[in-house]
Amino acid sequence: MTKIKVLLEAFYGYSCGGCGHGSEQNIEVEVDDAQLEALWQIGKEKITCEDITKAIDQGATVLEPLHEQLEEKFYYMVEEYWLYEAYNECLDECLSEAIKEDVRDGLYTPTQSEDEEWDGRWDIECDDEEDDDEDAEDENKGCETSVDCCPLTVDKEEDDDDAAQWDMDDYYAWVCEHDHAFVAERVGLNLDACRDNEVDYTIEL
Repeated sequence: MTKIKVLLEAFYGYSCGGCGHGSEQNIEVEVDDAQLEALWQIGKEKITCEDITKAIDQGATVLEPLHEQLEEKFYYMVEEYWLYEAYNECLDECLSEAIKEDVRDGLYTPTQSEDEEWDGRWDIECDDEEDDDEDAEDENKGCETSVDCCPLTVDKEEDDDDAAQWDMDDYYAWVCEHDHAFVAERVGLNLDACRDNEVDYTIEL
């Protein structure tokens, strides 16, 4: 196996102020002897993505796995930009909704802000129609709440008040510890749209 150097480059366009935005990353990948030979046969010291796809079309199918690997690394770099670097005007709104879902689902335990205290429990809203339903009572036996009625539901106003008291910086840091799909779902990013960028890489032999 031989290590080769690859430059990944992506361009995202210009901002309103005329400033261009893009990403680039230098990486190393391993190729086997057959792939290295196919690269040398292209006849260049710097081989572009276009050179690789052309060689594959002409029969150098041994380079297909390398091209696919570099495609995925390119798209991962693009995702990193849109997830963590690009300005997201909807970030606060998306996180405020996502944290409620993650708390309800038991995925995240919120930390309280310095200004407010959270008692660690949800308020319960009773549904009177359920109280007389024996089946519903049997189904909900063992539910540990501060009142004797189920199902447990969250009052919207109380929900919003609690969310405002939580430390969103801690929540965002926790979100960012996960994979791209997990983060994207919570910050409002469509990962499929990241693949609209044209793959651009250069291999240096």
